[in-house]
Amino acid sequence: MKVVHFNKRMKSKLVIAYFFIIICLVGVIGHMFYISLVDGDDYEIVVLSQQDKTSTTLPFKRGDILDRNGNVLATSNKVYNLIIDPKIILTDEGKKYLEPTVNALVSCFELNRDELISKINEKKDSSYVKLIEKLTYEQIEGFKALQADTKNNPDIKGVWFEDQYERNYPYSTLGASTVGFTYSGNVGACGIEEYYNDELNGVDGRKYGFVNEDNTMENIIREAKDGNNVISTIDINIQKIVEEKVQSWKTQYTPENVAVVVANPNNGEILAMASTKNVFDLNNVKNLEPYYTEEELNNFLAEATKYYSDEKKASLTPEDIELLKLNRVWKNYCISDTYEAGSTIKPFTVAAALEEGVIQKEQTFICDGVQMVGGWPIHCHKRAGHGPVTVSQAIMYSCNDALMQIAALLGKDSFCDYQSRFGFGLKTGIDLGGEASADGLLYTADTMYDSALATNSFGQNFNVTMIQMVAGFSALINGGNYYQPHVVRQVVNSDGAIVENKTKTLIKEVITKDTSDFLQDALRRTVTEGTAKTAAVPGYEVAGKTGTAQINGRRGEDVYILSFMGYVPYNDPQVVCYVIVDQPQVPDPSSSSYASRLFSEIMTEVLPYMDIFPTIDSEVVTPEPATTAPQETTAQPENGGESGETTAQENTQQETTQAADFSNDTYEEPLYGEPEAGAENIETQAVAATE
Repeated sequence: MKVVHFNKRMKSKLVIAYFFIIICLVGVIGHMFYISLVDGDDYEIVVLSQQDKTSTTLPFKRGDILDRNGNVLATSNKVYNLIIDPKIILTDEGKKYLEPTVNALVSCFELNRDELISKINEKKDSSYVKLIEKLTYEQIEGFKALQADTKNNPDIKGVWFEDQYERNYPYSTLGASTVGFTYSGNVGACGIEEYYNDELNGVDGRKYGFVNEDNTMENIIREAKDGNNVISTIDINIQKIVEEKVQSWKTQYTPENVAVVVANPNNGEILAMASTKNVFDLNNVKNLEPYYTEEELNNFLAEATKYYSDEKKASLTPEDIELLKLNRVWKNYCISDTYEAGSTIKPFTVAAALEEGVIQKEQTFICDGVQMVGGWPIHCHKRAGHGPVTVSQAIMYSCNDALMQIAALLGKDSFCDYQSRFGFGLKTGIDLGGEASADGLLYTADTMYDSALATNSFGQNFNVTMIQMVAGFSALINGGNYYQPHVVRQVVNSDGAIVENKTKTLIKEVITKDTSDFLQDALRRTVTEGTAKTAAVPGYEVAGKTGTAQINGRRGEDVYILSFMGYVPYNDPQVVCYVIVDQPQVPDPSSSSYASRLFSEIMTEVLPYMDIFPTIDSEVVTPEPATTAPQETTAQPENGGESGETTAQENTQQETTQAADFSNDTYEEPLYGEPEAGAENIETQAVAATE
């Protein structure tokens, strides 16, 4: 027999193999430890699933959504599913459990006895049959009492209750598109529910029951982890005021839409947000009939399918049509829809020109009623002209002529740069899904013609969203700070501990405080002396700007989007309110007073509620026109401008006549370029962008 001797080389190999095996074992142990630490629960479920066991899900409670004062806007209430186990009910002991169990179920839940017995027999091999869903505790406590009385009811077997949570909205329609709703599986569909879905959701727990090696039942419980609560910036009392006024305006004037945003200009918090296009019951989101007529719903459908081909429209199923209507109502108009803002843009143009030093505060411009731009006559709303106007008066009297001259001095490059600085054409980053940017609906410096610059200067021929306007305007009046708008201020866990504070986020500084102070004074005088007298609130120093915009595609018609952007107090802004009234059915449809009066009514109730106290005597809210005012102080319906200080009753015939005259002038075509070869039509670009 040959003897093999371990030489030095073989010993070295053996040592290497030994250490390799040791390293592998250490690696396996380390990996097992990692798996136990990270995925231990999942593997435990797999192991238990291979044993004789029972497993019950312990659902988490989705977090609540509250308003800024702690009022619950959305919550989850515990409900119970009635579960039966036919295998236990039909055990081989003369089926002694069947009759007592069926009798108890029938007596407590008013079930059909024959149908129940039939279902039990049909599912005899099943251990889980859901009999009734979403019972309240009051509905099940009678049965549970019978079941617990084992002395008198020892044979009630095979019945248990599965916990579940049902989302509930105590205020029903209040702030519907901002709060949002959930569908199956705790998935947020819109609003805060969607954006903060991960924070609101928790982690399901589980209860395991399994037979151990001693043949006894053991239970392991993994408790559910509830979701976090979200505290919003919304104030339900302000939201109620806004929604009541918005619906009142809809009833009185039957406009296409009325929309309002109320915010804190010093930190971007949204206090209220509402639109007549966004009314639905969060507890029954598919039922729109109580809130809209069939005609209104068909208008929503037409709006949603505006750019559909005939072939695509013809292919729509009834379910498709219903969903399109629902999506229109669920979509938050205040952040998702774009439109031309009109003269509320004028303070932005003035701010940009002041910042660039191309105009001086006391500079005077001559308004003769028209400017020839790029070969087109573009009119001021006052055809006779305002005469000499200062920069402040250009805002106060909403003078298109002066604004066109200011924009020309500013130039295309700077104008477009400041549009971007103010957030136009960009998403604000508000913490809600579905925000539109309006990107593609603005000119660039390369594509902008002189006539486009002129019309852009007073808010026509480019699109914005309401939330862009509120964020940008807040920066104009708060000293120049652009804050990111937001609807949530804090996230807390189920024990009340703070998880995250959503404090104000300063994005950028857009203008200097000096320019902001100048605009504050001009906007105050717009309410006391200019086009916005109907926005006054007795006792308060209100400042703001009116707007009357023509509608893209309907320039020659007597239809307008009316608006007012205002705030209080003028020299220490605490609250800003933006109002839109789209195409009211009234004799004087170009009168921005329908928007400014709505602002006044809302603020008359909101300001005392917010503990913002009056600072002036009511008698001084509407003083006589200043001696430095232009020759004629009564403003007329402007070309994308204002209705004026006079009431609708006083000036109905005059305004209607002028509006008709205005619709026949040569202002329409220059909105889309100059009469030059190759001038590109931005309306075509806008349509393509929306598709």
